[in-house]
Amino acid sequence: MTMSSPVRHLAASAIAFAALLAPQLAYADGVHIESSAVMFDTSWSQRAETLVSDVNGAATFSLVNAVDRLRFPNQFNYFNDYGGVFQLSARAGYKVTGYSLSGGFSGDIYVGQSPNGTGRPGGANTSAGAMSGAHDAVTGESFAQHSWSASDLRGNGDFTFNSGALERTGSFFVSFEGYAYGQASPAIWNSTDPRDPRNYYDFSRAEVGLRDPLLLTVYTQAVPEPHTYAMTLAGLALLAGVARRRKRAARAA
Repeated sequence: MTMSSPVRHLAASAIAFAALLAPQLAYADGVHIESSAVMFDTSWSQRAETLVSDVNGAATFSLVNAVDRLRFPNQFNYFNDYGGVFQLSARAGYKVTGYSLSGGFSGDIYVGQSPNGTGRPGGANTSAGAMSGAHDAVTGESFAQHSWSASDLRGNGDFTFNSGALERTGSFFVSFEGYAYGQASPAIWNSTDPRDPRNYYDFSRAEVGLRDPLLLTVYTQAVPEPHTYAMTLAGLALLAGVARRRKRAARAA
């Protein structure tokens, strides 16, 4: 599903504005989490992200602040947005081989109806989107750019952003940006009874929000230390020497 042009421009403008304010929006109290193979840092948190699992070379972090900001606010008209940057650093002896960012939005729409089409009709529309990318902490190289969007979502819309194969022993940054927009107006009509001056309403709904959880999973592998390579080479040289001596002894016999 795709966004209408006005909503797409509105979303792009909001995200660009948020990027300009990024240095001011970062919070003073950062979050630092250490798993067995990778370190996670961010200064974009009002509520601390959490490490939910760390097994078999995969560390999974829950990005709770994005969910907090992009929940459906139970309002007729709203525009919510979020932007966060997360630094990932492989611990000594490990390398990051990839990551995935997975989550989803839920939505529902109901357009208010007036009896027999009289009065003013109701209206409802929604739009939601998510974007992610990564860049190297030293060179600034960008990679793993992804986006997802949906309009007038009914039910669930899921996304998974995969980095592809990586070989990173240093630090790099992963960003996530998202927005959720909704607008609803009720159907309004008058009574056909001249003795009843009241207006009647059938309220529309335009609901969309990011579901909990939004998960960042980082995949790692152990990297042999330099002395391990040296010991391996020394062992191979020793085996080669033994083989040569045995070969010479066999010839002499």
